[in-house]
Amino acid sequence: MSTQRSNSSTLEFDPAPAGYSAVSFDAVSDPEGTWKQLADTCPDAWFWHTWDNMQFNYVAAQNSDVRNLSFFVLRNGKAVGLVPLMVNSAKIGDLGVRVASYYGAPLPWPAFVSDLSDLVAAEDFALRELEARACSEQADRIRLRLEPAIPEPNDSQRFERAVTAHRYLDSSFLSHCITLDGNTLSNVRERYRRYVKKFAPRYELSVVEGEQVTSELERTYFELHVKDAGGQFRSRESYRLQADLARNGEGFFVVAGNRASNAIAGMLLVSLFKNTAYDNSVAVDPGRQQEHVSHLLKWTAIETLLRRGARSYELGAKSGLSTFTSQPSEKNRGISHFKEGWARSEVKTVFVAEKILSARFLHAFMKVQAASLERFFGLQESCM
Repeated sequence: MSTQRSNSSTLEFDPAPAGYSAVSFDAVSDPEGTWKQLADTCPDAWFWHTWDNMQFNYVAAQNSDVRNLSFFVLRNGKAVGLVPLMVNSAKIGDLGVRVASYYGAPLPWPAFVSDLSDLVAAEDFALRELEARACSEQADRIRLRLEPAIPEPNDSQRFERAVTAHRYLDSSFLSHCITLDGNTLSNVRERYRRYVKKFAPRYELSVVEGEQVTSELERTYFELHVKDAGGQFRSRESYRLQADLARNGEGFFVVAGNRASNAIAGMLLVSLFKNTAYDNSVAVDPGRQQEHVSHLLKWTAIETLLRRGARSYELGAKSGLSTFTSQPSEKNRGISHFKEGWARSEVKTVFVAEKILSARFLHAFMKVQAASLERFFGLQESCM
């Protein structure tokens, strides 16, 4: 089987525009400070791009031979953009591969300062550099997510131009998203409001952030998450770094403590960066799920975001109809139905670009897709 890799970046584009260069994130004098400053000031950077989120994704993927190849884009020696890039090992069917991803999810799109007069040139340079660095680590696939904190009217055109110019595929999806305003809670599915009214008196619901996120609370979240997930699938250290998001001003925990037992029954981590929120991670004691702790956590999170004047709250992917490349499971549909009860038909487009860099990955991917479709249609191995 051929293992030829893409060389489109060397065929399609001219050399780097005058004045542009790239430097590895850890090769500057103050990597953390420079990264944080750009994440704060680049309008197209969201919580995906932050330093703390990068540290979490790196450590979470430690068991997958991860390499952090993130870099800064410089213009005339000054940092004007940041490009998150990690490559880790994964499996596609029975084949071991290397993928450019954030712990299996799409990488954040390159982000740039607002005063660039030639954003297209900067973006083209960054995407070429990203592909070259990914190929140097034998990456078989790249996935990128364009999702600014505040969507811009030209996001679609920007995405379309880059995908076309750099030969990516469009793998965009819809995500449940709540516009936060005075009608948000009254629009929540009526059954959910009944759950909150019935079960909220049984729980002490609190918001925990900053120095209140103690090592004990961090350990409780770790234990809850392992119990809820049915096992530990990433390092203990990754939970500390996840808790750092709430410690360092990039979000908060909602904690549900049972009044009768004094035990914590559920915790929800909400990322909040640039006044825009994302449903990051949740863990609920399986023994308390019948008391709809997840609903209590979400309700309290929305109340908190409304008080803080947040613009919106993204809940995650919407499960649509089955397609050639995606056949949502009943579990996926159930999760999406839960989110729909809060978002009430509100969705946003998350722009995702995908590029396959090796024939071996493509063949393995198509084999997995064929097997999935055979199961979906109930096909036998042969109809002859």
